[in-house]
Amino acid sequence: MSIHQQTVDIYHTYFAVSRQLKRLAHQSAAQLGLTVHQIGILNAVRARPGQTQKEVTEQLVFAKSRVSLHIDALVEKGLVERRTSEQDRRETLLYITAAGEECCLQYNAEAAAFKVLEDALSQFSEAEAAGLLKLNLQLLELLKQAANNEI
Repeated sequence: MSIHQQTVDIYHTYFAVSRQLKRLAHQSAAQLGLTVHQIGILNAVRARPGQTQKEVTEQLVFAKSRVSLHIDALVEKGLVERRTSEQDRRETLLYITAAGEECCLQYNAEAAAFKVLEDALSQFSEAEAAGLLKLNLQLLELLKQAANNEI
């Protein structure tokens, strides 16, 4: 098989895997009454409480207008709260609520995408799974470098 054909095959398999995991992630988020983007925001705020909306937007690489709408919805649902910064009254900081924390923990523990992927990876040896992760991380870094060189 030529390197070009191998590249095409790998490209298509990454998209197929991604599609399957996304479908499962959307289903799991919907069961909690949320979107995948809202789960991402919750996890980001949970990991680093006190971030600004701009910081969350940059971290997740979502459209600014979409993040604002998602945060509004999370605030309405009582999962995130906005607090005015004591250092700069013009800044609003985001914090996860107890209900938001519970929602994150439930999603992360029960998400079908995680369970299905874990089941699939259990078919590999520990060394094979570790090797897959290592190769994926290396590939991701090379792709990021290539993208930065194009800018």
